[in-house]
Parts: sequence; structure tokens; C-alpha cells
Amino acid sequence: MVEQADVVIVGAGLSGMAAARRLDDAGVGSVVLLDGRDAPGGRALLPDPGVDAVSPGSLFLTAHDRALLEIARELDIEVDRVEDDAALDDLRMNEDGDTWVSEENVPLAASWWTRVRDEWILGRLTKLAQEIDFAEPWRSKHAEELDSQSVRAWLSTHTFEPDSLTFVEEQLTMEAGLPADRISLLWLLAHIGPWPVEEIVSLRLDAGELVGALAERFAGRIRTGRHVSRVEHDADRVRVSGPWGEISARRVILALSPADADRIDIAPLPPSRRRLQRQWPQAEIIRTELVYQRPFWKNFGLSGEVHFESGIPAFTVDDSPADSDRGRLIAHTYTFGENDPLGADQQVTDSPARHRAMLLDNLERALGPLAAEPLAVVEAGAQPDPYSRAYQSPAFPGLLTEFGPRLRAPIGRLHWAGTETAEFPSNGTLDGALSSGRRAAEEVLREL
Repeated sequence: MVEQADVVIVGAGLSGMAAARRLDDAGVGSVVLLDGRDAPGGRALLPDPGVDAVSPGSLFLTAHDRALLEIARELDIEVDRVEDDAALDDLRMNEDGDTWVSEENVPLAASWWTRVRDEWILGRLTKLAQEIDFAEPWRSKHAEELDSQSVRAWLSTHTFEPDSLTFVEEQLTMEAGLPADRISLLWLLAHIGPWPVEEIVSLRLDAGELVGALAERFAGRIRTGRHVSRVEHDADRVRVSGPWGEISARRVILALSPADADRIDIAPLPPSRRRLQRQWPQAEIIRTELVYQRPFWKNFGLSGEVHFESGIPAFTVDDSPADSDRGRLIAHTYTFGENDPLGADQQVTDSPARHRAMLLDNLERALGPLAAEPLAVVEAGAQPDPYSRAYQSPAFPGLLTEFGPRLRAPIGRLHWAGTETAEFPSNGTLDGALSSGRRAAEEVLREL
């Protein structure tokens, strides 16, 4: 027999669970969440390092991540402020292994002109962002002109100093996850948002605690290990099926990225929506978590934040647990080619063993021999998870103005969630995942 439900949600990440919470609060009788992974949480689910007294890593956010902060308050999850210790230095290491003390990824030895130029360029981008329609950036004034340019093309017309151009591109790449020649200027401006950079304060919360608290409410209704292969809809019902069986529902919310939705056979599906899904990009990042006996770098006056010109890794940050004496570094490696700033040798990134060896070697050069002796090394993303790749989806030139209006538009009984459908600047963030789930749930409630 085919199971019946009011609403089926495909994807039990933050977006799917946020949608389920809203439907639950409104009294919708039967809501089922399906996820292909063996645990809920999606892109917020961080790996367990397997070390005693060390929990999975933190989720980093700012005071502008209102949806995430609101749900943390509701669930009584502690949010800590990340305090920068001015006595600790950041580092930058070039491809020859030479290191310098740096600030905002710019070596302190860089010329004053480079620093002034960097601030001017970033300030100019922030000013341009004030003119963007953050709900629907494709409707902004001059949207087509802005969307036709890559970020690199715009930067190249505003600076002729190679060092300055490289440093600015690196900062933008760390935010976006793709190089500047693959990112639309319109997407970047919408992503910057209306707030000056200097107002941003970093916060963090426990990822595992958040996912666990959200999932607890839906015990028995979250079905993990349920890969969805087909969604078929008509005027009366929607049928969601996979190797496990079939569920018939009144409405379906697909809480996953457009790129991941393309792995599902959806029928019928307008050609324009199919093109959107097939062309939607998704950054792929190797996230490496390294756990140490102690955060030894602090003993040497270092913050643990290091930027590597070789791109392996591109940068590290200190995520040492507050409730343990252990030290933890999070390293990010981008899988695009080394011809772009922060790019890596793809022959290395294609091999997990070679990547790990080179990463440890570079960390040892930058931070000393103790960096080569972690208690645990956990890589996520070296072989992209088919259900949960990198959260960021920078739009290439022309994508937003062509497909933006179709990102959220329901198709029959199908509704779309996922951070890629959120309003900017939270689009592409975990905060955006939550807000997009709530929006999709409101759409469903109006129809039900």
C-alpha cells in the first residue's frame, strides 16, 4: 500500500526541518521528511572527529544571521562570541614556504598603497551594494549590466596593481568559494548586503547540538537513508518514490539545492526549470578538521589563522572547543585550478592521500613540527557527498537575470526551499536555509 501524507519534505537539513517546524506549528496533520543520508542535518551536519571530549565543529555566524540566532534562542542553544586576541598574529605563507605576519590576509610588509587600494575597492563594492534589491536582485536597477560582468572584470578596471588585485580576489574567494572570473558582479553585490563590514561580529554555536535539537521534535517522521529518485505530480496529488517505496502527498517541498534537485526525475518539469537545475553551479570545498593535543600555536603568539598562496589549504582557522583543552584547526582547500588565486593543484586535490600529505607539510612549515602530529584528521568534501555539498552556490555571469525569477516559483504542487532560494544577503548561508524553509512552508499553508 502507498503511504499517505499531507506534506512530504525532501531533504532533512536546516531548510527542511525549518519548513517542518512551521507546518507543525500550524497544525498540519501529517508531515514526513526524507533524506538520503543516514542522519539529518544536511550541510549543517559536521563530522565527528572521533577524539574523546571533542565534539563536532562549530557553525560560525554573525549578528545579522537573525533566523539562526532566533532558533538558537528557542532551542536554548548557547551562542558564543568569537573574541579576537590582538596579541596573536595571523600568518601568510607563499609558495616557497616563507611566512609573514598578516592582517586581513594582507602581509604587514605590503605597501601602504596596496592597503589603501584594497580598502577603496571593498568600500566601492559596499557602496554599489546599497542599490541592490536584496529580495530579488535580478530586478535591481542596471541588473542586466551588473550580471553580465564577472567580478574579475570589474576589479580589473578598478586597480592596476597586481598585488592589490590578488589580495582582493582572495578575500572574495574565501567568502564565495569560487574564483572571481566565475562570479557575477550582481551576485556578489547582493551577497555583500547593506551592512558595513566593520559592524560584523563573529559568533559560533555547536553544530551537533543545533541539529540534534531540531531533529528531536520530528522523531519518527524523519526517514533517513531514503534516497528519492522520482517525484511525479498532477492536479490532485504528488507521488514521491525511491528504492524504499512510495509516499503520496498533497504538497511536496524540495529542500535542496537546484543542482541536487537535478538528480531527481521530476515529472512534469518545465524546460526552463530543468535548464536552471542543470546549469546551477556549486562550489566544492575540501574541509579538513585537525585535532591536536593542545592549541600549541597560541604558545608561539599565533592565532591559528594562516593563508597559503599554494592553495593547499587555502586558509586555516582556529576552532578549538571551548569545553576541552584540545586544539582544533579547520582547513579549507578549493578544488578549482591553481591558475586562480587560492586555487590548488588538481592532481593533488584529486588524491586524498596526496592532499593530506601536502596539507600537513604546509602546516608544519607555517606553524612548526607540532602541526604535523594531529590526534585526528577528518576530511569532508574530498569526494563530494551526493546529498550535501558545499553550501555556497556563486552564480556565474548571466545566471541570476535569466533564472532568478524561477528559483522560488512553485510548480503545481511542488515548492522549493534550500538556501539557494533565500533572499540576499543570507542566500547561500545556513541562516538562508532556515528562512527559505519557512517561506516554502508559508506557501504550502496558503494552498492547504
